[in-house]
Amino acid sequence: MADQAARNARLDKLKSATDAWADKNKTRLEGEARLLKKILKGRTGSERLNNASTEAASDLLVDELTQFLTGD
Repeated sequence: MADQAARNARLDKLKSATDAWADKNKTRLEGEARLLKKILKGRTGSERLNNASTEAASDLLVDELTQFLTGD
């Protein structure tokens, strides 16, 4: 049973560290995204291309994470 408790403690610690990292980077990335959107607005057609690329990258990331978590 001690192994299970130690495992749970490690997972809780990992979750806390991951949440802290994600919050910090989310703020940075949102600021960067706002800046890049302003830049793209000045370019004709670039915003649509960027949205398509972002969606494709997001879909790929979700697929990769799903495969990692399920072990497939």
